[in-house]
Amino acid sequence: MQAAILPALAGSAATAGAAGTTIFSQLAYGAQAASALMGGVAAFQGAQAEKEAAEVNSYIGRTRAMQTDISHMRGLAGELAEMRSVFGANQQRPNVGTFEVYRELRDARARERRIDFGNRMQESADFRTAARNAGAQARMALPMGLMRAAPSLFDLYQLRMR
Repeated sequence: MQAAILPALAGSAATAGAAGTTIFSQLAYGAQAASALMGGVAAFQGAQAEKEAAEVNSYIGRTRAMQTDISHMRGLAGELAEMRSVFGANQQRPNVGTFEVYRELRDARARERRIDFGNRMQESADFRTAARNAGAQARMALPMGLMRAAPSLFDLYQLRMR
């Protein structure tokens, strides 16, 4: 009797071992797929955060450009007022020479103002480009995570179909 039971138990143990291996394989493939999908979600969230930060920096850059422009205009107005008071203190009446000095100062300060304003706006444009690039990365993060999970999902499907 024992001789008849032992082969039956041995067969069922072999089947249970194969089933256990199958379950562990399924879990392993599922874990790999989940890991790849979660990596895609994490990459999406990271890219979204990077996009938002770049958009904020772009806005700040535009604001600083406007502040720089206003600051330069105020500085020019102050310099011209100071020159008028100096000329007045020296009892110099406005004439062609003083107007020429004013014009030269205005031209020089206007050039500086345009350059500074352009540089600040270029910084803002760079951040805006970075925001667009981060948005593109965010759009591709989830499909890339799915693509990385595809081999594990395919292996899991093949294992389940056996």
